[in-house]
Amino acid sequence: MVSWNSTGACLGDECRPRLVGFIGCTNVKVWNVMLSEPAYWCLHIVQCRNTYIYDVSIYDCWIRTKSSAIKLGSASWFEFKGLVFDNISIVDSHRGLGLQIRDGGNVSDVTFSNINISTRYYDPSWWGRAEPIYVTTCPRHSCSKEGSISNLQFINITAKSENGVFLSGSKGGLLSNLRFINMNLTYSRWTDYTGGLVDYRPGCQGLVNHSAAGIIMEHIEGFEIENVNMRWSDYQNELWDNPLDFRPSTVNNISLRNFNSALYKQMK
Repeated sequence: MVSWNSTGACLGDECRPRLVGFIGCTNVKVWNVMLSEPAYWCLHIVQCRNTYIYDVSIYDCWIRTKSSAIKLGSASWFEFKGLVFDNISIVDSHRGLGLQIRDGGNVSDVTFSNINISTRYYDPSWWGRAEPIYVTTCPRHSCSKEGSISNLQFINITAKSENGVFLSGSKGGLLSNLRFINMNLTYSRWTDYTGGLVDYRPGCQGLVNHSAAGIIMEHIEGFEIENVNMRWSDYQNELWDNPLDFRPSTVNNISLRNFNSALYKQMK
């Protein structure tokens, strides 16, 4: 599938074609498949019960998108567990690697490795603010459950982005045991879209004014940073003023080993 409805005579989700989709299904099991060249959503699972995707490994991919290149959530009520994403290139995305838990369901034992990421700003009406890595859990609304995210690894990641990493748990849905290992993060600006916003959407706090930071952290229990290099452009219109942004009251047990942050001159 490489194109969608050319006439525009579609309604709602019909305008977002799926290569493979399960809607309102029960007892779904996916394993040992190869999916390629989706026009919009690749594997889309909506309002399904008892869904299992077994020890999936996604590798050797090149992804160019104006949305989140890889995303787990948001309308999810069951677990994501034992996933590996390896040897992937992401280009010009609104968001790189995203976990967006809004309706319960837990995430654990997920590894992202050997990934090159380029993310940029697009219009703020779309979810995503150029975050290379976006890991969030918060209730969509007052009746939603809070899910947790644990044992998450990012290994050998290189990113060039217009905004920083966003790691945000919630009081009832902590992020725990996160690891950043062998990473190079470069922050620069090359579009004219407005920065200075944190994106909690859908639901939660919505869009919130916040100056750019290398890694924003909220409600985390256990975060290991090892061999991470962070570079900042000298772009004067962006307030690059904080490599690590967190409140000690909500973030515990951070380990920093060989972490570097430095300014570089952006070429005109």
